[in-house]
Amino acid sequence: MNKMFRVYCFCFLILTFLFPLLSMAQQDEAYLKLNQEQIVETQNDSIDIISNFYSFYDSLAVYFSEDTLYENFDNEVIHYPKVDFSNKPDTTLIVLQDINKRSFYVHPFIGDITSHFGLRHYKYHYGTDIKLQTGDSVRCTFDGMVRITKLSQSYGYVVVIRHLNGLETLYAHLSEINVKTDQLVKAGDIIALGGNTGHSTGSHLHFEVRYLGAPINPEDIIDFERYKLHSDNLYLSKYHFRYQSEINKLKEARFVKVRRGQTLASIAKKYHVKVKTIYKLNKVKKGSKLKAGSSIRIR
Repeated sequence: MNKMFRVYCFCFLILTFLFPLLSMAQQDEAYLKLNQEQIVETQNDSIDIISNFYSFYDSLAVYFSEDTLYENFDNEVIHYPKVDFSNKPDTTLIVLQDINKRSFYVHPFIGDITSHFGLRHYKYHYGTDIKLQTGDSVRCTFDGMVRITKLSQSYGYVVVIRHLNGLETLYAHLSEINVKTDQLVKAGDIIALGGNTGHSTGSHLHFEVRYLGAPINPEDIIDFERYKLHSDNLYLSKYHFRYQSEINKLKEARFVKVRRGQTLASIAKKYHVKVKTIYKLNKVKKGSKLKAGSSIRIR
């Protein structure tokens, strides 16, 4: 009986104290190893950006010397001068995740998307917004070095990290920043806490991915439903910058303000355009009523 009682007590201690600790450790390990499975793809004759980078612990000059990819490591200007890749003639290979080199991707925050990359009220939203609560931990996505930590009027508290794979990621509307400029960071490191600073309506993380200053739709790279990369390798082409052509067209667009009593038909007649063209440009359904004072696109 005493032996059985001792066994019972031992099992009780395991379940009460050790099991929760093991469970927490396993959850943390699972988070940091999220999406680390290797995907094998056929290599093409693309430019291999990763060959410019060496050990994570080498100096910054090794990663981003002037004769490789970026010309500077500015700690003040949030956006590196944007390059127009809308007619990019080649394909650039960017290694996002390499199991052999222990270089992984970690999702910045596991939450639902509240706003997508793309046109918003005739202006471009260059990132993906992720729902979170103020104070939630925001993690670094890839290995790299912190380039920007500052308070911006539009972004609020913002962090920009330049990664060893040649990309930059931006994390905005933060409540607290936990890293410093020129600090080396690893994928999975907690770099900040989420918040609602800057031009923001409600707590969320505004997350951007950029290459040589040019934004890339994060959803072209990341599966936000499964919190993992679509692929270990990114074959960067003009497809990823197709929005730049749309922006160039918008520069030539013409908008008019709707006056009281005007209809789509009367506006179309006045400006010599087809009604169906106005429907298409403004993405509105047939029969939609116009609101006086609103702007609509006619060209």
